[in-house]
Parts: sequence; C-alpha cells; structure tokens
Amino acid sequence: MDTPAWGPYERLRPDQIESIRTQTPLAYIPWGALQWHSYHCPIGLDGTQAHGQCLALAMRTGGVVLPPVYVGTDTIKPLKGFGHTLEHSPALVRLLCMEYLEQLVDEGFRMIVIVTGHSGSGHIRALSETCTTFQTRHSDASVWLVPSFEPIKDAYPSNHAARGETSFQLLFNPTVVALERLPADREPTLDDDGVWGPDPRQATMQEGRDMLNLFCERTIPRIVEMLAPYRTSHTEGAPPDDRG
Repeated sequence: MDTPAWGPYERLRPDQIESIRTQTPLAYIPWGALQWHSYHCPIGLDGTQAHGQCLALAMRTGGVVLPPVYVGTDTIKPLKGFGHTLEHSPALVRLLCMEYLEQLVDEGFRMIVIVTGHSGSGHIRALSETCTTFQTRHSDASVWLVPSFEPIKDAYPSNHAARGETSFQLLFNPTVVALERLPADREPTLDDDGVWGPDPRQATMQEGRDMLNLFCERTIPRIVEMLAPYRTSHTEGAPPDDRG
C-alpha cells in the first residue's frame, strides 16, 4: 500500500506543498493553549499533544500539518487562578480560527481538521461555532473539529495534567516531564495542583501509544470519507527530512 505524501507545513518548500496538496488537499491544525499543567508538565502541553496527534494522522492520510496554535480561552486561570497561563478572549479564538480556515481554503486546501488539545467548554464552543459559520460559507470545503480525547473518551476520559495527558506527553516529549515534582505525600488535586483526573504518576509512554493508536483508529475512517470527494490518485511519498 502506498504511503500518501505528507509533511509539516513550516518545513516544506512550495513545490512540496503543491505536490501534497494536489494529491491530498488536507490540512491539520493542532490547537492548544499556554496554561498551567501542574508541577510536572510543560505549559505548552495542549499544543504538543495536538501536534503529535496531527502528525500521526497525517502519516496515514497524507496532507500537511501546521505548527501548533497557542491561543486558548476558558483556561485553568479563570477557573482556578493558576498562573503561568495566557487567557485569551473567545472573540480572538474565533477570529484566529476563521482566518486560518479562510487562508487555507484560499491556498487550495479543501479539508481542514482541527485537533484541539485544550478542551475548556468555552474554548470548544468558540472553535465549534467558527467551524459551523465557515462551513455555511464554503460548500466546496469541509472542516472537522476534534478534541484530543473526544474520540476515545469511553476508554480514556478527558483530563487535565492527569494520567491521560501525562501519558501523551511521555509519548510525544518525555524529556520535559518531571513526575518527581508532584507532591510525594498525597494524590494531586485540581484545587491544590491543577490536576483533574487520575494520578499522573500512573502515566506511561505505552499508555500514550495505546491512546494514540485508538485515536487514529477512530478518526481516520471519517477523515478518509470526508476527504474522498477532493482527493486525487497519489504515488508513494514521504515526509521531508529535518536537515537544514
């Protein structure tokens, strides 16, 4: 079976983008927020998580993956007051989302998948409303908003800096995880530590891999179905290397 051509948008030359777009006019947008993820995980966890998921999808479906967008609303800052967090307005999230969608369609992409690692209800609502508005304007394109844990929530519920997100982080960027910084004498809590969900010390890289495999298994069929009207036949391709 041929491997569809794909690549990270910011590392592609124009001819590479045009070749991928001709075969598979699909663009992935990883969306995150810069916010507190307790003592053991980085501030940019949401974007890293979404970016890793998008790369995994693109390797199987083809298309391009944009750099993570770190503009989130309804973060943990207004909810629980944790610092090291940038809280943006819903209006800014909607504006930025619409401009990304319009620009990508203008560039010739006909399907756009937004994977958001930040799942605050206000954030999801802002993105969802924008996608709906965009879709009414563009009958010649499709957009799908996918929160990181939504397709796998029966097996791995949504969480914040807990076992699930920490397992994804151990898979995608293990060197930035420091479980030893969690309180040693008790289980972390949302109020005290900004952890919502099972104890992150139970997280493993293998669980992150299992979650990613299930996520891909459950999302790819719909992506392929939605993409079918826009896709042309393709030849075997591979992502560009990282040199230079």
